[in-house]
Amino acid sequence: MKTTKHPRDLSAAEAAAIVTIFDDRPATDYSVTDGATLAELRAAAAARREAEGRVEAAALAAHRAGLSWGVIGTQLGMTRQGARQRFERLLAD
Repeated sequence: MKTTKHPRDLSAAEAAAIVTIFDDRPATDYSVTDGATLAELRAAAAARREAEGRVEAAALAAHRAGLSWGVIGTQLGMTRQGARQRFERLLAD
């Protein structure tokens, strides 16, 4: 049975050899994974963009309905100032 070392137990030369492996591979080399993994990554990114759009629309609707940035921020897990900075610029659109 082959054992592997924890990264903290690698010598400097061993760590450098690992880094070199990744440095030599072109950024567009997807051979380290399969198509299903990449498809899932794209789907997750698309879902995140959709969710961010829903959050923006809901925050703007809440503000237009009279809720303060403080209330909106609390619901989104951010400060009043953070909510105002993130969403107020969208009100002009």
